Amino acid sequence: MRRDRTRTRTCLTVKYRPLAGTATVDRIGRFTGQTSRSTTCGPAKPGVYLILASRVHRVLPIYYGWIVVGAAGTAVFARMAPNITTLTVFIYPLSQEFGWSRTLISGAVSAGALSALVLSPAIGWAIDRYGVRPVLIISIVVLGISLTSLAWATVPIAFYLAYATARVVFHVPAPIASTTVAARWFINARGKAIGIIFLCGALGGLVFTMQSALVIDHFGIRMAWISLGIVVLVVALAPQVFLVVEHPADISLNPDNPLVPKPNGWSSPFPNRRLPSESRNEAWQLSDALKTRTFWILLLMGSAMFLVNTGINTHVGAYYRDQGLTLTLAASAISFGWLIAAVGSVAWGWILDRLPARMVYSLVFIFLGTMSVYILGVDTPEEAFVEACFIGIVSSGSNLAISVIYADYFGQPSLGKIRSIGETGVLIGQSAGPLIAGLMFDTSGSYTSVFILFAGVGFLCSMLGLIAFPPGRQPR
Repeated sequence: MRRDRTRTRTCLTVKYRPLAGTATVDRIGRFTGQTSRSTTCGPAKPGVYLILASRVHRVLPIYYGWIVVGAAGTAVFARMAPNITTLTVFIYPLSQEFGWSRTLISGAVSAGALSALVLSPAIGWAIDRYGVRPVLIISIVVLGISLTSLAWATVPIAFYLAYATARVVFHVPAPIASTTVAARWFINARGKAIGIIFLCGALGGLVFTMQSALVIDHFGIRMAWISLGIVVLVVALAPQVFLVVEHPADISLNPDNPLVPKPNGWSSPFPNRRLPSESRNEAWQLSDALKTRTFWILLLMGSAMFLVNTGINTHVGAYYRDQGLTLTLAASAISFGWLIAAVGSVAWGWILDRLPARMVYSLVFIFLGTMSVYILGVDTPEEAFVEACFIGIVSSGSNLAISVIYADYFGQPSLGKIRSIGETGVLIGQSAGPLIAGLMFDTSGSYTSVFILFAGVGFLCSMLGLIAFPPGRQPR
């Protein structure tokens, strides 16, 4: 433990507060001076991409952190290719061509969540050990190949293996690695930065859903899968290779830095936070985080959030049909929800830069409970679009609040590992939500009881969020 504590202090000193007599970093990320090596967040080794980044940030009039955000955003855009709304487009043609049941096809979603649950700790360890950039590069390659291979998945086992692999990338490495690197580059504007990343994700959900439908109609299922894989590789691979930089210090910058070093008297990296005490950037280790009540509250809240959100989103199309709405209208309302999520990503980011993350998270749960109650009365097109607004607001707010609150509470060095363990709660919720909703519907013949249950979970967790204070004990 003593060794870990020393490495953490060295990392933070090099990155944020270069002092006289300590190590510094040159323009392409090389160490100068004497310092102990850090395996968690030391400057990257010189490479072509660092030389390119150094030149880009000197030429462009904007802070290079926004370039990193844009590059990471393409990974989150690409992760939406195997999203649930994309699979929805494939369900009917797959069942027609191969004779598969809808239960069999949708079971691939659960298989992906369970696979991600098993692999999540390892991926989090890889992010902290090897860095965000290699994890993102490998993830995009795996995602593109797995989606393309679905074109030849003519038996259920092959379909499950390929689609579950794509869903692992969807669940863990793409969102966690992208938001982790954004949290390293921004503190004051952390909410805005992560909001832009998930804005890209919302646009991806809309684009891939429409792309799948159009290609299936004109060229068939096989070409639709191939087109998804090609778009993923073309859009997202090059930005990860050439533009993503692990830390501001790798090109001699500071978080939120307008391209100039901070003065010697600089102390707080987040003066604009509403409650600085709730936005500490401390170097928590995983073992220390697991001993805090706050971590387990956040894990429980994440599980509850996605149990309800995924449960409703999986069944909302069928519920609209039960209420007498047409398939076209139901699809239009779902697509409208993605547009609201895109706008919501920016809005929630703005809010998170001005209010404590726990209060914002609690507010998202209030919207979640309201969404679960309002859907009970939806039986007209206008009401379906209002419900889509709630769904978009909750989807964008939940992703941002979780990403920001973990970064604010536990800092950067072990954020990948901490987030990956916390993500197990999210994955359990995503696996259980659709199943619980389906079983309760099959038992009662109605979604009324499950929506009431979901509303209770939402409102209860809104109160739980208010006590999700920052960890009280300082990390050892």
